Amino acid sequence: MNLSALKENKTFYNEKSILDILDIVAWKKSNKSYNFETLPKTVILSLSRFLLSKKQRIFSKKLKGLFGQNYILNKNYVYCSEFGNGAPAIIGLMEELRVFGVENFIFIGLAGLLKDEIEEKVCIVNNAFSTSGSTYLYSDKDFFQPKKEKWFEFFVKELNYKESICWSTDAPFRETKMLFTYFKEKNVTHVDMECASIYAFAEFYKLNALCIVVSADSISNFTWNPPKYKGEINLVLKKTIEKIIAIKYEV
Repeated sequence: MNLSALKENKTFYNEKSILDILDIVAWKKSNKSYNFETLPKTVILSLSRFLLSKKQRIFSKKLKGLFGQNYILNKNYVYCSEFGNGAPAIIGLMEELRVFGVENFIFIGLAGLLKDEIEEKVCIVNNAFSTSGSTYLYSDKDFFQPKKEKWFEFFVKELNYKESICWSTDAPFRETKMLFTYFKEKNVTHVDMECASIYAFAEFYKLNALCIVVSADSISNFTWNPPKYKGEINLVLKKTIEKIIAIKYEV
């Protein structure tokens, strides 16, 4: 049986993994790696600790045992950053977070534009196509949407950002003209490295996820156009994170 046949076999996705995150967490607990027992139900995943204010970094509880720079901000949110680039890094962390009670995942990352006419700097990813390896082992699909229930709809309304369609890849240096043309015909507006895998993970475990992308560079017209104003992008990221932290979701 080849890998394609495995993917077509639906029972494959119900098969238990040999390497179980519960075993990893139990081992780390036995070595007293963690300085916490449980976590808030919602995590904000982003690029850098420095997107938080200095006050937040000083007065929030800094977590030990999780890879990256991670803080409990308040009873509602844990903030995770600097855990590595791309889907494998973020999915590995999300696996560990769910063991500690996290049910809702909010990702804020950077994306490249396929269409320069998109004026909005911040968009909510409503649909995500995948050419990422991580999605392959969580789902047999190559197209993902978030679970559009009460939690998701609440944050979409509160944030009030335009929705977009994303193409996620873990091989950014293989963004070819053929792929660009294919996804542009699907009305894709952005390309990133994480969104499809996050939605595949959330679907697999029946959890909530919301992906937000901030436009940085562009590959429109088959040419890479680098970010023009790095400081402006960081400011947009900071304001987006601040806006999320200010939201209080009542169950």
